[in-house]
Amino acid sequence: MKNDPIESALARLDEIPLHTPAGKAEFAKTLTAKSNLIVAKAARLIGAAHWIDLNDQMAAAFSRMLAKGATLDKACAATIAIARSLVELEYDAPDLFLQGIRHVQMEGSYGPPIDTAAELREVCAMGLANSTYPHKLRDLLPLLVDKEWRVRAGAIRAIAVIGTESASLLLRFKMLSRDKDPEVMSECFMAVLQLDGTEGIPLVAAFASSNDPEVREAAILAMGASRRPAAIDWLIAQFADTVDPPGRKCILLSLSTSRVEAAVAFLLDLIRTASPATSRLAADSLSIHSRDEQLRAQIEDAVLSRG
Repeated sequence: MKNDPIESALARLDEIPLHTPAGKAEFAKTLTAKSNLIVAKAARLIGAAHWIDLNDQMAAAFSRMLAKGATLDKACAATIAIARSLVELEYDAPDLFLQGIRHVQMEGSYGPPIDTAAELREVCAMGLANSTYPHKLRDLLPLLVDKEWRVRAGAIRAIAVIGTESASLLLRFKMLSRDKDPEVMSECFMAVLQLDGTEGIPLVAAFASSNDPEVREAAILAMGASRRPAAIDWLIAQFADTVDPPGRKCILLSLSTSRVEAAVAFLLDLIRTASPATSRLAADSLSIHSRDEQLRAQIEDAVLSRG
């Protein structure tokens, strides 16, 4: 059986020496390949090696692939890989990332055509946020209403990185406007708590009583993920006022995932002194840390103290 030339070329990439003149010349040539899979792997290797000398060559390959669309870069394999590497290498290329966030690539599937560029827009949003481009918030704004939920979520993470007062207000507006996908709302909750700290807690807390169980859970879990003392205090107080089992279970899980000392102490105390049902819930919430030998010993001591 003949060797597949693309498979052979992909295997050859692992043998190219990194950070040498010869390696640079070979990788630069590889980035001009017609196969998007070869270009994609080369970009990943360059990014992993933090080889900034090849940034311009990767940018040129990005533009070439983007211009041809699915004809050359099926599923955006190469452009996504290049964009990820350029983001990792902190390449300040606003024009490239602006092209990426605006790219839509519809490709055939077993059903209706699908947009394979959603991940590309998500990645390029972060690249634009990290750039020195002065109007990045303005250009990221349309992504907050993108038809693909992962792009909206990625835009929220990118805007959070910008971290300005304007970014905070934009995220608050997005949260209050609501989104049909709980994953997007979750990103909003975490971003607001990240940017606004204690001041963001009341706004996120308002969603913890939502009639939508997924939104309610996302708000509660975001509190724990923030690891802010005021958020932990809110969760502990909320537990005392919550009677439905799913709500109580979610609050305890949020406290556990925070791994904040006050939260762990509260859970251990519940194991020791609460009703059997609540004690089991608290122990279950801490079981996610089963590899932590010290915490596991504390849980065992708390269980034994019940007699």
